[in-house]
Amino acid sequence: MAMKIGDEYSSNRVTARDFEKLAEETGLAKPLVRRRVPELAERILSVIDTAKLEIVHPVAEAAATLVRKRCERVQGQFRKLSS
Repeated sequence: MAMKIGDEYSSNRVTARDFEKLAEETGLAKPLVRRRVPELAERILSVIDTAKLEIVHPVAEAAATLVRKRCERVQGQFRKLSS
């Protein structure tokens, strides 16, 4: 990644805690971030997983798969935080 989220520069290792740290560093309210990040992940998944986005190229499919996995992972992490 060109920038970090929290303490993490590698997008495949970003956690919910990194988003919370980002909130602290930028002056955003943690409850806002805890709510908004999973909402955005859900919106991304809904576009990837519907006919709204036609993926016909193998590289685009690989990118969509990667984005899908990361969105699902971050949703799971935020669910654990709210439990």
